[in-house]
Amino acid sequence: MEKEKTCCFSGHRPNKLPWGYNETSNDCVDMIVKLGVEIEQMRKKGVTTFLTGMAMGTDMIAAEMVLDLKSAYPKEEIRLVAVIPYSGQSERWSKNYQIRYETILEQADEQIVLSPFYTKSCMHQRNRYMVDHSAHLIAVYGGENGGTKNTVEYAKRKGLDIVIIDPNHLRTKI
Repeated sequence: MEKEKTCCFSGHRPNKLPWGYNETSNDCVDMIVKLGVEIEQMRKKGVTTFLTGMAMGTDMIAAEMVLDLKSAYPKEEIRLVAVIPYSGQSERWSKNYQIRYETILEQADEQIVLSPFYTKSCMHQRNRYMVDHSAHLIAVYGGENGGTKNTVEYAKRKGLDIVIIDPNHLRTKI
C-alpha cells in the first residue's frame, strides 16, 4: 500500500446522521453525490487505494461507492481495503446490515483485521491505522464529538489532505 496513493474514510454512523438510517432521503442522496464527486477527484489525483473501517453509515456507503468506481474503471488499479477493528464487528447488527457488510467484504481487495476480539480501544486503533497509512482523508463530519472528530483531528496533526462533507449543510441555498 503506497501511502501517497491512499485515501481513508471517516464518518458518522446512522444514528448521528441527520437522516438516520433512511439512505433514500434527499439529504442522504445529496451526501452520496458529494461523496462520489470527492472519490472521483481522488482517483483523478492518482489515488488507487481506499481504506474503509466498515462501520455502518459513512464507511459502508463509501466502500460501496469505491466498488462502483472499480466497476466503472475496470482497467485502472483501484483497490478497496477493509480495515476491520475486530473479528465479529457486524455480529450484533441487523440481518440486512450483516448481508451488506459481507457483500462488501467479498468484493474488497484486502481485509485487515486488527484484533481477534472487541476492546475499548479497537475502533480508535482502526482509525489511527487508516490515517497512518493514508495521505488523504474524506470525512462526513458535522463537528460533533466522537470518533470522526478524533480521526479528523489526528489526520490534521499528521498532515493529511482532508476533505470534509458536512451532513448538516448539504443543500446549496439560492
